[in-house]
This record gives sequence, structure tokens and C-alpha cells, in this order.
Amino acid sequence: MEAPRPPTDAQPPAPEADPPESLEAIVPKRRLWPVFAVLGLAIAAAGTLAFRSLTATDPLRILVAIDLDGYWWEGSLPAARLADELGGQLAELGFDPVKGGDPRVMKALEGAEDPKQAAKALGAGFIIEARIAPEIVEHPVKEGYFELRADAPVTLTFLDKGTSTEGRLRGYAGSTKKDQAMALLANSMASQALDAVIAQLMDHPSVREITEGSDIKLLERLASARRFVKDRAANLDRAAGAYAARAKEVEAEEQGRVTFLSPPAAEDLLVGTAEGGYFVKTADVSVFHSVKSKDLARREALETVEWRPLDRQAVPTTDPAAVKPMWRGYHVYSYPSSQRDGDRVALVEDFFGWAKTITIVDRSGQNKRVRVDPEHRFVDPKLAPGGRFVAVYDRPEAGAEADLMVVDAESGKEVFGLHTENQSLGGFAWLDGTRLLFVYVPDAAEDDVRHLAVVDVSKQPLSIERPFRARPGEDLRNPAASRDGTKIVCVVDGDEPGIAVIDATTWRRKVYPVDGGASWPAFSPDAARVAFETRGAGGTDIAVLALATGEVKRLTVGSGQERAPWFSADGKRVVFEVRYRDPVFPQKRSLSRIASAAVEP
Repeated sequence: MEAPRPPTDAQPPAPEADPPESLEAIVPKRRLWPVFAVLGLAIAAAGTLAFRSLTATDPLRILVAIDLDGYWWEGSLPAARLADELGGQLAELGFDPVKGGDPRVMKALEGAEDPKQAAKALGAGFIIEARIAPEIVEHPVKEGYFELRADAPVTLTFLDKGTSTEGRLRGYAGSTKKDQAMALLANSMASQALDAVIAQLMDHPSVREITEGSDIKLLERLASARRFVKDRAANLDRAAGAYAARAKEVEAEEQGRVTFLSPPAAEDLLVGTAEGGYFVKTADVSVFHSVKSKDLARREALETVEWRPLDRQAVPTTDPAAVKPMWRGYHVYSYPSSQRDGDRVALVEDFFGWAKTITIVDRSGQNKRVRVDPEHRFVDPKLAPGGRFVAVYDRPEAGAEADLMVVDAESGKEVFGLHTENQSLGGFAWLDGTRLLFVYVPDAAEDDVRHLAVVDVSKQPLSIERPFRARPGEDLRNPAASRDGTKIVCVVDGDEPGIAVIDATTWRRKVYPVDGGASWPAFSPDAARVAFETRGAGGTDIAVLALATGEVKRLTVGSGQERAPWFSADGKRVVFEVRYRDPVFPQKRSLSRIASAAVEP
């Protein structure tokens, strides 16, 4: 502002005034309306400034309007927890999330027709919106247990022009109390919401105008956000590159003989095969860059059991193109198994550690919890052909040795139980719809010789037959039966190690020697071959034994752990798992991908 000019000597002196006649001549009457006018303008200006500071559009001001049992300004505690957590993360990055506590803010929110109108009234440049209506699953546990599953779109809208981008929120939480489960879900959704919108937010022209401008204060304010987004992009690119590079290495090792069916970062377990495809249990993990740790972190999806076509590459379960799962839940405990002659799968469902179930699901998505137990630990369920019974290992408590139990698939009642004092169970398999085969040492035996035993669980009284006895010092394990139940294959260790094939009518055996040992044997549909896992260079390989000639051919030569082979329903391919360390989280996780290899006729 220009300074007042001081008087100079050249300025003529003021004329001398006439002497006043009265006091009124000295103090003239003042006009008061201009004073009030100026005062009114000042007050109005101050009010306008305050209003504009509240309502002027600011690209850094963001309203979080995520409906989780209502909005936060409507009194929803889960939504308030989510908004506080997400708002705190946004504030840490330099943004200005709209907060409650100010009466003018609450008045604007409560008086608006919708959140967008409120956001505009509050001068927000952006609004983050979602409507999370979680599926509530009340599990049949004595004390009660609530599981919440959320899957909802989240949008970021620039209010000046109404342009939006969309992401996805998926998550789950569980607790004995519904409100606690909602609180846990809210916490998990906040980081997902930030991850879903932050890149689009920072790339928006209104924000880029700030980050590419010359305002030092604003640049300094968004320095954390710029660094976070840069690190996020670099780390996500690094993770994607690491998964792709490791997958390429693993696939190259197989020299073109193996077809990989799972995505590069999958954690898939092979359940079984059927006509045209296979059953798989998934445990998908997605990678995100955490505001808290400033590093890559893992986000686990609900586990699934799926049916997948054998001629199609799979995608992660979170991909919109993924097949609809047969079952989705928190955790599958141990390996499920598929019905040998049908489309059903038996699995052990884990209720967040509070209980275990024996559950049967089919390809249509129908499921039945056959048995629920808060104390016992069911392991390795196997569904009988026809689906009438389910056999499982049963552990009375964590760390205890397993008993063998068979339950009726309709009623859940136990129809057979075996406890061995010497805890010598070596595996079990169904010969047909009612006869269960298992390896054990009888408690009354004078030696530790293993037997193949058979029990028909449909007959009363139950009677255990022992038609096959191993040689002294010989170990039998991993029994499996042919489709028609006339042949049994076992791994045998001792003086004559290898793969033993036993005729289930004469109970005579033939042992096929295998270099490198064997495990997980499985018959081909015609029972003419056996696929198995064997030791290889740096890991394990999948091989096939031709029973007519005794010839063994290796199908894989990679450095990973190839395991759990199954023949396809037509017998032309062997489907199996390929396991190796996760290149992004090597101390936390292993990858497991489903693959297949052709079998020469």
C-alpha cells in the first residue's frame, strides 16, 4: 500500500478560522447511517468469509460417506469407526477429511437430501461413497458366533463435474458379538477404501494442479501423499513383476510339458477331478501398499471351494470373471475331498477357531453342515461313493493323536469309531459306498505289524476284518482304491520299498520298485496306471507307473514341490499341485498352483 505523503514547506498555510459563535459550530451534527452501513458491511464480510471458508470448494477436502449400518453423522458407530480410520489416513497424507463436532458441519450433513448435496454445501472437492450391507452368517456355536461378509463397490466422485471412478471393497470379520464383528469389519474396510481410491485421487486434474504447481505450502502439505502414491505404484509393480518372473521361471523348468491352470500368485489346493474338470480349494491373497507400514501388505479373501473346467485358465476369486464358488467361508481345515462318482465335496469348516464342522457341498452351491463340534478337530474328510457316509480323522483336542470316525451324511451321527492305543493309523480310503479300508496296527497285536483292515459301516453289529498283513518291519501308508474298488494301492517301505498294488478279492500284492520313493498314489480311471509323487532334483516330481510293464515315467522335472496327483476323468492327463515360495512374502506364504501334464497312451 502507498505511504501517505508528508507535508512540504511549499504547502501554503491554512487560513485562520473565524472565532466560533457556539459549541455547535465546533462539533457539527454527525450523520450516523454511514457508520452503521460500514459496520454492517464489515460484519457481512466476516460472515461471508467464514461461510466461504466452510463451503468454498476445496480439492483437498473430502467427505467420507460410507454407509455401514447407516452413515457416521446418523449415529452409526461402525460407520464412524470406518470414517475415523479412513479420515485419519487421508489426513496423514495431507488431505482435509470432513469431521463432525462442528455444529455447522452437522447441520449441513443432517439437512441435506443426500451425501453429495451435503458435500457440496461443505465445500468438499471429493466424496468417497459406498453402501456396505454385509451378509450376516450366524454360526451354530453354543455361545453364538457372527460372521460378516462384505462385497460392495466404492466410488470417488469429483463434485465440481460429477465425474466418478469405482473400486471394490471385500472383506470379512467374525466375533461372538455382532457389534464387535461390525467394528472389526469397519477397521478392515478403511485400508481397502484408501487403496481403492488413492491413485485416482492423486491423478485427478484438480489435485495434479496442486502437485504440479508452485505453492510451496500446498506442495509441502501433499508431500506425504505424493511419496505414498509413488512408493505404492513402484511396490505394486515390483510385486506383479516378481510373481510373473517367478511363474515364468517355474514354467520354463518344465520344458513345455506342463500346463499351468492357476494364476501366478494363487494358493490353490487340488481336491479331486471329475468329468471335464477338477475341484479346488482356494485361499486368494491380494497385495496392497499400507499407509501404516509404508510397505506391501497382504489382504486375504474368503476361502472357496470351486469347480473349474480343465481346459480353461483360472483367475483369482476376486476377479469379476471368476467362476461362482460352490462354497465360501473363513477357513477350510485340512484337505477337502470330492466324491469319486459324483459332484459333491466334503470339507472341514473352521469357525474362526471356535468350532469345526463336517460340511458337504455340491456344484450347485447347496451345502449341509453334517456335524458341528466346538471341541473336536476333524481332519482329512473323505466322502464315500454315493455320498452316504463321511470318514474323518478325529482329534479330541489340538495336538492330540487322531482317531478314525465315520458319520452318517444325513443325520451326522457317528456310525463307526476306532481308537488305537498305539496310534498307528496310516491312512484310509473307501472301497465302495459302505466299506472303509484303513491301515493300522491292532491294539491286541503282539508285534507292530501293520494290517489293511476293512469295515462295512452299514452292517450291525460292526465287524473289522483284517484280510491283509504286511511283512515284519514293513510300513504301509497312503492307501487308495480304484474306481471299482477291486484294487488297492499303497506306499510300502522296508526291505522291498516302492508301490504295492493289492488285489481286493484275493488280497495278493505286487510291489513295484520306485527310485526316489513314492507318496500320494492315485489310480487312473481304468486302474492300469498309478500316478504318484517322487523325489526329484531340488524338490518333488510327478511320475506315472504303468502296471502292465512296471515302467515309470516322470511327467515333471521342475525345482518346485509337485504333489497330490489325480488323473483326469478321461485318463489322458494328470492334474497336480506345484508349490514354491512366495517371491513377495517368502517368510509368510507358499504359492500353490494347479497344473496338468499329458499322459502318453
